[in-house]
Amino acid sequence: MALTACASRVSFAAFPERPVTIVVPLAAGGVTDIVARYVANQLGQVWKAPIVVENRPGAGGSVGAEYVAKARPDGYTLVMGTVSSHAINASLYQGLRYDNIRDFDPVSLVASGPNLLVVHPSVPVSTLAELIAYLKANPGRLSYGSAGVGTSTHVLAELFKMKTGTEMTHVPYKGSSAMMTDLVAGRVQLAFDNMPTALAQVRSGTLKPIAVSSADRWAEEPGIPTMSETVPGLVATSWQGLFAPAGTPPQTLDAYAAALQKILSAQATTARFRDLGTNAASLSRGEFAKYVQSETLRWAEVVKASGARAG
Repeated sequence: MALTACASRVSFAAFPERPVTIVVPLAAGGVTDIVARYVANQLGQVWKAPIVVENRPGAGGSVGAEYVAKARPDGYTLVMGTVSSHAINASLYQGLRYDNIRDFDPVSLVASGPNLLVVHPSVPVSTLAELIAYLKANPGRLSYGSAGVGTSTHVLAELFKMKTGTEMTHVPYKGSSAMMTDLVAGRVQLAFDNMPTALAQVRSGTLKPIAVSSADRWAEEPGIPTMSETVPGLVATSWQGLFAPAGTPPQTLDAYAAALQKILSAQATTARFRDLGTNAASLSRGEFAKYVQSETLRWAEVVKASGARAG
């Protein structure tokens, strides 16, 4: 028994002994991809080992999440899960082939930030109240783009429609980058996109900012109001967190959690994430598990009330 315990300690001390893969369940170029690559780079520096990021987009993050759920639980394959893949999809998709609670061991929340509602300059509105009035006067005339069916940018728009009694046409894309290209070109007229890509277009003058989805105004852009200032209760955040397949050894999960806590508390990380339009947000394994459960229940109510379905 003593020899076995010693061998186990020696084996774990060498972790990771080969490249680790972090799956991003969304297309390259979006906030989840950027955050995952930053974390992978920092983990690689901490452990002096290669950390590979692999994009497996599809079905609002379900394709990549399912892949990791079925991976060997040895700590070498993880997923940078999102509010979509690990909360919304559980009620949005019919016949989902993984359980977002049972099939994963939550490691840590990594980032959390608001979405930004932006419109093409051709839309004759400058405030949320004006947009709501325009949508009610022109039901179904405007199209909104999203990063895909089931993503936070899709379900937030459905929540907006439900709370404001407005109608818009949904145009899903395979990722935020493709959607933003069409929005800038005017092929869709508005979007509830993650802060990094949307804010970059606002600052370049190609899109008009309307409101952020957080409870408070974004400190770097205090002139942009919150949605809840016009529509009480309309608050939502997009988040990213690291998950391992269920059954991953606890000591491996603890090693990841400890490394992430160090990375996420660093001033350089805080500054980098704020520049992207999100916040570094670390939670313990237990706290993160409870957060995922609460988010799953919250968005299930929204999906049910909105009537949205996919898959």
